[in-house]
Amino acid sequence: MEGLVLPTNKVSATRVNPKRLLIYSKPKTGKTTAFAGLENNLIIDLENGTDYVDAMKVKANSLKELLAVGKAVEEAGKPYKFITIDTVTALEEMVMPLAVKKYKATSMGKNYDGDNVITLPNGAGY
Repeated sequence: MEGLVLPTNKVSATRVNPKRLLIYSKPKTGKTTAFAGLENNLIIDLENGTDYVDAMKVKANSLKELLAVGKAVEEAGKPYKFITIDTVTALEEMVMPLAVKKYKATSMGKNYDGDNVITLPNGAGY
């Protein structure tokens, strides 16, 4: 980029907290451990990966259980400052059957015979 000036000091933040944050990294690099250290953070563990950390955590092994956790958080008055979904990959796998069902219920997807809407052309599955 023409005229780009690289910073030589820290650039001040323009926000206090991000609304949403996605952390992506190779397995076993410390993502769960880092989130376990956040104050007032509930980790929703979708692949039984939090057994080794002390944290506010709850396991959800199915979409039904995940929905129950969400309902319980709502009914408790949303008491957490942060909620971590661990992992997004497991979440994607968990919701895929519902996504396929909903896509097949549309006029565009009525003849779809696949099992993964992410494979639809031009990003249609997102």
